[in-house]
Amino acid sequence: MKKGFRTVAAVIVAAVMLTSCFSSRKTDETETDATKKTAKATTEATDETSEVTDETTETTEETTAETTKEFEPIDESLPFNEKLEALDGVVRVDEVSNDTYIVWFNQPIDWNDPSVGYFRQRVQVCNTESDVTNLNVSGYLLDDDFLSFGMQSYWQFTYMTNCVNAEFRFFGQSTPKGLDVNDPELWQYLTSYNAACDFHHITEQLKRVFPGKWLMSGGSKGGMTTMIQSMYFPSDMDLYIATVAPFSDGPQAADYYDNIYETIGNECYGEEKAAVYRETVLEFQVECIKHRDEMQDAFYQAGLDDGAVYTDFTTPEILFDLGVLEFATYTWQYSRDFDNIRSVLDSKDSPDYVSDLLLLLLSRSIPLDWSTTTPYYPYYIQAAMELGEHEYDFSFLRAALEKDGSGAELVITEDMEDMLLYKVVFPEQIYDSITYDPSVRQSVMEWMNTTECDVILLYGGCDVWYSVRLPDVEDRDNFHTFVDQKSSHDEIAMLMDKEEQEKVFAIVEEVLGL
Repeated sequence: MKKGFRTVAAVIVAAVMLTSCFSSRKTDETETDATKKTAKATTEATDETSEVTDETTETTEETTAETTKEFEPIDESLPFNEKLEALDGVVRVDEVSNDTYIVWFNQPIDWNDPSVGYFRQRVQVCNTESDVTNLNVSGYLLDDDFLSFGMQSYWQFTYMTNCVNAEFRFFGQSTPKGLDVNDPELWQYLTSYNAACDFHHITEQLKRVFPGKWLMSGGSKGGMTTMIQSMYFPSDMDLYIATVAPFSDGPQAADYYDNIYETIGNECYGEEKAAVYRETVLEFQVECIKHRDEMQDAFYQAGLDDGAVYTDFTTPEILFDLGVLEFATYTWQYSRDFDNIRSVLDSKDSPDYVSDLLLLLLSRSIPLDWSTTTPYYPYYIQAAMELGEHEYDFSFLRAALEKDGSGAELVITEDMEDMLLYKVVFPEQIYDSITYDPSVRQSVMEWMNTTECDVILLYGGCDVWYSVRLPDVEDRDNFHTFVDQKSSHDEIAMLMDKEEQEKVFAIVEEVLGL
């Protein structure tokens, strides 16, 4: 998924979660000899992680049977790292710091046919000796900058649970050998079902060392992942908490930009002020297109400098139009710094005006995001196959340019907008190989209305993704939805009204016995 959908876990970590699993952990711990040794070992493991092993002796029936299989108890006298090493499927354990480890699980590429091969999945485990364990998933790769700090989700931090943070299959270092952005062969196995089986196996094994209550959480794509997990393996967790879990009804869902340009912020700021803010963002976008000649090549070059490899379809003109359009998404999703945007717009007489426009644009719209080398390329595969994505609608910006009367125009025309995202990101052979399957979304919608799992859904009414959220379902004793109208994408659990927050905490504490 694009940058806007990917960073909830990282943002929460940066905002409030940069803390150790124990208060005694030193802030400079990453400089210890043990951590340096671990960092070297993790680097050396990168190549190993990409290897498809030959350990394919399990049959499909045996793999499936593991869902109900009883395992031998772990020797309680073992040190914690040796307990981890004794788990089925664990091929390596790296100590990051005191009671924090990176655990590598050997996982089938295809859970229905292990003969396809295996890959190694990276999981961070932090032992706080709590009676509750939180499996948190971002839906993307683990953030290497935070691993040595014992990164924590909001719920791990709030309740000091044992921490399990899992990298999603085919992201980061959890990739099989031969995975190629230009070759569709292995991408067919990047399915929600296979990912759910990965997390089920991780949970099943770690319950042997963490036998208490379990909570699964995730935000954004991680929220979608949490919902899907609870559908496939409802008994894995005592509680599922999904934050901003959108689920677009197709690979280019409608109404996303209607919200951004016509309604977003109304409930948060009031209709009058929200309209001013929306117009401020649109004015900035118009100014960027008017100064295309001075900004476009630098925008494209910024991507190349970051290692971008663009498809033949992705010209500097097309990339620039995309970046300008998505400035609105990123502004509403994260910064909402409308006064800062206005300050730049009001400095038209400054000799630095154009460079200020470019710097602000680049702070939101990262050119690497539309490259085949983006770390989030696997998200686009999932979006095109199962998870869906929003449309790319330039009509509001196109109309604003016409009204401005400057003669500035978009390069992307209306007839280019169909499946635009995938034409930009995918090489032709990938684009031609993928079709969208609506069944996962449909199954989740049915499950929401019938599940007996304990589930909490959290949404922000000021979030751009709220317009493509899962359909509302009636609250039940076990299924609860909370919407905080003033919150955007990464703020909900922390900023919701105290009364609503206490309701959420009461449910969490009752279910988990806290």
